[in-house]
Amino acid sequence: MADSRSDLINQLAASMGAGDYAKTRFEESRYDPETGTLYCDGYVISKSVIEEATQHFKMMQNKCDMSDPASRHMAMIYKTAIEGIKKLQESSGDKK
Repeated sequence: MADSRSDLINQLAASMGAGDYAKTRFEESRYDPETGTLYCDGYVISKSVIEEATQHFKMMQNKCDMSDPASRHMAMIYKTAIEGIKKLQESSGDKK
């Protein structure tokens, strides 16, 4: 019953614009370059959310004071997130 319910929820999410139907609960995380969607740990993360995350990390990185060691460390954390998203998109053939 639980699998049927999960399948139904995934199908409903797909019909509401969350991307193609995919069983994400037991699949490895994957990125669909055609739609720009990330399927991860049962979540369907849309292209617009990924772009919003990238912009957020860039904004936060730009706010960091590079003369302060703690702030510089945070800037490197934000840069790591930005580069991780870029690599995900590049390795899947998504050329923005």
